[in-house]
Amino acid sequence: MTRKFDEAVQAYSDAYKEYHGIRPILAYDYWDSQLGIEGAIQEMEEWTNRYYDWVAEDLAQERADEDASINACMEAGAPDIDTAMRWLEDAEIHLQWA
Repeated sequence: MTRKFDEAVQAYSDAYKEYHGIRPILAYDYWDSQLGIEGAIQEMEEWTNRYYDWVAEDLAQERADEDASINACMEAGAPDIDTAMRWLEDAEIHLQWA
């Protein structure tokens, strides 16, 4: 395999793990025999970009959900954002604050 192929595999594996939480099982021989080295590299680069796009979309949705939750608490009477966040934590609504 080539260095460029190895780099594409590593980038793909990293992106896959970022999105799915686990590393993929890669069938190098399959990709090489079905697509050739250049085709496999191109395919992995396309999927790498897709995974990172999906990660960004998920993060944007999580942030929008967090904002909506905070705004709902503010509308319910929380005097400030810190109080709204504390209410969410007290209600055991576990959010990842970015």
